[in-house]
This record gives sequence, C-alpha cells and structure tokens, in this order.
Amino acid sequence: MVFGLTMIKVSSGRERSVYAHLQKRPEVRDVYRLFGEYSFFLVMQAEERNGLSRMLSEIKDRENVIKTGPVLLTAEGDGPKMGRADFAAA
Repeated sequence: MVFGLTMIKVSSGRERSVYAHLQKRPEVRDVYRLFGEYSFFLVMQAEERNGLSRMLSEIKDRENVIKTGPVLLTAEGDGPKMGRADFAAA
C-alpha cells in the first residue's frame, strides 16, 4: 500500500464540483481546500506506485485540473502518522 500527497489547481469556478467529486473517489483518502496558487491538497491511497500515477492522470483528465504539484510517495507504515487534527495544527 502506498500513499501519495499532492496539490492540484482547477479551473476557476469549478472548485465546488471538483471538491464534491474528489470526496466520492474511494482512492482519495482526504481532500483539503487551499487558498493561494493551488485549489486542493489530496491524500491518495493505492496498492502500488503506478496506481497513484494512473489515479492522478484520471483526475487531471476528468476534473478540469490546470496544474498539479509534486507527488510525495510513502509506503504504509513509513514516516509519522498524521491525522486530520495534525494537518490542521500545522
């Protein structure tokens, strides 16, 4: 199991619909709205690294994504455990 963290920027005026759709995708663990250059911060999960690449490609094709940030990859069990409260406090 691998996790991917990335940011995406979507077309202006499409933020609400994209947010709603991203929340429904089973491979997207969390979606956080951002202020600034990017629209959202995504926490994604897949069985393997290639799965994250395919998933991000699908999101880019379907969701009016203008730009994506770098993807940070981590295997399950690697690194610190962070939950929603940890992200909010950072």
